[in-house]
Amino acid sequence: MTCPLSSSSPLDEGGERNGRYRDTIVDFRTLAGPSGLPGVGVVGAIRKDPLGYFVDLQKEYGAMVPYRVGLESILMLNAPQHIRHVLQDHHENYRKSKFYQPLRPVLGEGIFLSEGASWLSQRRTLNKGFHGPNFDVFAQKIVAAAGNMLDRWEGYCDRGDNLDVAAEMMHIALDGVAQALFNLRIDGDHKDVYDGLTQTLGDAERRVWSIFPAPRWLPTPANGAYKKALARLDAITYRIIDQRRADPSPPDDMLSGLIEAYGDDRAGDRLLRDQVLSVLLSGHETTANALAWVWYVLARHPDVERRVYEEVDALGDGPLGFDTLPKLSYTRRVFEETLRLYPPVWTLSRQAVEDDVIGAVRVPKGTVVMMSPYVVHRNPEFWENPNIFDPDRFLPERAAGRPRLAYFPFGGGPRVCLGNRFAMMEAPLVIAAVTRRFHLVQVAPRVIAPEPMITLRPKGGIKMKLRRRRP
Repeated sequence: MTCPLSSSSPLDEGGERNGRYRDTIVDFRTLAGPSGLPGVGVVGAIRKDPLGYFVDLQKEYGAMVPYRVGLESILMLNAPQHIRHVLQDHHENYRKSKFYQPLRPVLGEGIFLSEGASWLSQRRTLNKGFHGPNFDVFAQKIVAAAGNMLDRWEGYCDRGDNLDVAAEMMHIALDGVAQALFNLRIDGDHKDVYDGLTQTLGDAERRVWSIFPAPRWLPTPANGAYKKALARLDAITYRIIDQRRADPSPPDDMLSGLIEAYGDDRAGDRLLRDQVLSVLLSGHETTANALAWVWYVLARHPDVERRVYEEVDALGDGPLGFDTLPKLSYTRRVFEETLRLYPPVWTLSRQAVEDDVIGAVRVPKGTVVMMSPYVVHRNPEFWENPNIFDPDRFLPERAAGRPRLAYFPFGGGPRVCLGNRFAMMEAPLVIAAVTRRFHLVQVAPRVIAPEPMITLRPKGGIKMKLRRRRP
């Protein structure tokens, strides 16, 4: 059952039920949308299949869709111009929504959750670590980390063992960001970091869609596992900070810059911890998931895989590095197309600071607005044959005319992901390093469903066999 529009409400040119109102300003809660259940809203449908449900909402209701979670009315934005309104043109009126609060114990006051002057100060501090000249060094360290991983893969290949590339991409992405930004080797901490993030992010996701989440002080098994995972992450992070402080000749990198910026008192230690975890999470969790999906789509699209091999083989045997990237244009498009279909950050939400009007629809103060790259990236209005994997849709001539923020895997506006350039450098280099040496074949080929946690992970991992291409 839906809430019908008044017959006098002018619809947009596309004939969608909820498009842009040209002549009349209306409250968003009067738009057509799913009614849900009293006191619960549409929580049940979201829990059952969040990705499919939100895609269906866009198909049925169009550019703007109100829905309820419990007693909360939320506005879903599906049009690029409306998304741009929130993320860019009027970003100062929209802050991270309360649905991010379950992440607060994990990320604290780091850049991911901070707002206003605190966020701007942190952004400026972190930006210093992403200067252009640093990218040559970043690339060298990423390639070295990939080489270490591939040497370890030789054993899997010799034994004929299956490999979970989702877990392996977590390892390489964590190594890459730790070595490039923090000059750290954390080989022994992979499992604790991976398990810790899985546990804490899973807990946060469950709380987002829970009407009455259990207080964390209750002695439940889930709360106990959460606290242990968080304690492991804390221990690793504080150890990293302590080791750097004890270094008599610390390297000139992002970690040293953060330590200098935050000082050495207890409050500074907590901010350092929050920032280090925020960088590690945003710098490896997202890229790792996207890279895992790359191997899945290559295994399912032999024609695309062949073109990647041809491009990488044309490089010869010379070292990979930052100057290699212009020669990996197709590989880059493969990664961009993977980000389109499997955006690691599949949903974003903001909360209005003051009353606003978006596309002639009134948005009262405190309203939560939700935007989903996963949904917008599948909208046939902006993408021809959106469910087809087609890297060449990112050729300049085909991308021309596409609305801004019809593609936003890294968000948009001033709060666009700080590490987007890093990710777009790291991924093609890792793909090239792997495909030089190995051919990855999916074990028992099957459709792998995305698991929408805070990030979009491949459910159950991705099991592969390795075939050696060259020593």
